[in-house]
Amino acid sequence: AAAAAAILLVIGLGAGFTGADTDTFIYAGCSPSKYQPGTPYEGNLKSLLASITDAAPNAAYSSFANGTGDGAAAYGLYQCRGDLGNAECAACVRDALAQLGQVCPGAYAASLQLEGCYVRYDGTNFVGRPDTAMVYRKCSASTSADAGFLRDRDAVLGALQAAAADGYRVGSSGSVQGVSQCLGDLAAADCTGCLAQAVGQLKGACGTALAADVHLAQCYVRYWASGYYFRPSQA
Repeated sequence: AAAAAAILLVIGLGAGFTGADTDTFIYAGCSPSKYQPGTPYEGNLKSLLASITDAAPNAAYSSFANGTGDGAAAYGLYQCRGDLGNAECAACVRDALAQLGQVCPGAYAASLQLEGCYVRYDGTNFVGRPDTAMVYRKCSASTSADAGFLRDRDAVLGALQAAAADGYRVGSSGSVQGVSQCLGDLAAADCTGCLAQAVGQLKGACGTALAADVHLAQCYVRYWASGYYFRPSQA
């Protein structure tokens, strides 16, 4: 069961950094191991996913545990983007769970990120445990060494990192906009640490890209030059 908990990144598609719908697909990860139909884990997982669906109209983040025992208990969570209303959150989570079932059918562990929300489940309890593993990264093919752009980008990233205690943050400076968010169960200090690692990896991997998006297991950071969109050819 422990080995089955490892999630492999299977799909990642480029979404526009601005103007994207909340149900725009960003990435999904599925464990290589499958659960057997009719097992206690399948029943507990179905109950957990139903709990996620029921909770989404009332809260932007919730985590759940269902069942007991090795190989039988199921753990999961969802989180919506901080600027979504309850109805938008609920609709996004429904879409995410539907897509998760299509992308990762029967997977013992899986996660899926849409533009507006994130869902994850596993047979091993991951909730609230520090995890800064990289799960998704995208850098635009277009770059700029313009000093003004780099200054604005660094100002935005610094502001997003400093505002970690808010959980969800949007920032802008000059021509650059950005957004960051940590999972709802992270303490402020852990959120700060997660965002610091995300910013470091973003700068290291994407250099002077006009847009970049980095998702760690418990937080993400994104920035883009005003009016800039990723295009399929840049995936």
